[in-house]
Amino acid sequence: MIDSFRDYDKSDIKNSVENTYKNMLCEQTLDNVVGIMKNTFTGQSNKYDIWEIINKLNTIVDESDPDTDLPQIVHFYQTAEEIRNKYIQTNYMLKDIPIRTLFTEKEWYNVPQKFRHLYNTSIDQLYSHIKYWDWFILVGFIHDFGKVLLLDEFGKLPQHFVVGDTFPLGNKLNKNYVYHDKNFHKDNPDLQVNIYLDKCGFDNVIFSWGHDEYMAKLLENNFTYLPKEAIYIIRYHSFYSWHSPSNEIRGYAHLANDMDWYMLPLLKCFQKADLYSKSDTYPSPEHTNLYNAIIEKYIPGKELHIPASYI
Repeated sequence: MIDSFRDYDKSDIKNSVENTYKNMLCEQTLDNVVGIMKNTFTGQSNKYDIWEIINKLNTIVDESDPDTDLPQIVHFYQTAEEIRNKYIQTNYMLKDIPIRTLFTEKEWYNVPQKFRHLYNTSIDQLYSHIKYWDWFILVGFIHDFGKVLLLDEFGKLPQHFVVGDTFPLGNKLNKNYVYHDKNFHKDNPDLQVNIYLDKCGFDNVIFSWGHDEYMAKLLENNFTYLPKEAIYIIRYHSFYSWHSPSNEIRGYAHLANDMDWYMLPLLKCFQKADLYSKSDTYPSPEHTNLYNAIIEKYIPGKELHIPASYI
């Protein structure tokens, strides 16, 4: 079953997915991304109820995703339920999750020894400062919220500036990235150079623009009770070259600092719920009250101030 996910050669979706990535690799330049970031968070913001926005996402299908053609709201429920059932106890404490089990054999032995030693424990022990993990369910529920950028009301950006795997700009594209062999990136000068210092940390790197960074910044600009781990997961959950490399050789490791290595097990934990929860089955809405309570706990008033469209 695992092999059936992230298959970019499926005949029924190949052209659409490939075209989205081609446009992404060609048009996501430093100038374009810096301009979008500036325009997105400049000017008036409007207050929205979380559920109002979530319901708007019923109309969105991610054209870069070979695993599902269902509306995004279905994927929200699927991911949140997978996290709740797979990782969370009834008291919202974490189940025992040995970190070693999150890595393949090849991945594990390519992890620097310093961090293999750090990872020789469980998730709850590595992040022992966190007692209750109900926020993790919420991250699953809102992680793709940023895809509202596709809607007229929030900018109507094209798919290739919203969806897909993220990648650093100002750094040569890693060979494990989707469609690297097609050489689409050769038309993008910002994917032909290395401008960053080693171990500078991902937070000091400009990434391709998309729903991940948008949602992370949105939460940072609003008052929430979400821990920094939640924001980090949302910001980097589509950075597959790093957390779940297709060739099992971790990309962009030269840019990672100690904080990025420390957060890696959380990203891998989330990725397994995000990816492997995708199916053609609609989840039951019976847990809406649960999500409502968790949203209220971490996002006061269940409201976010969101920038108005700049189009």
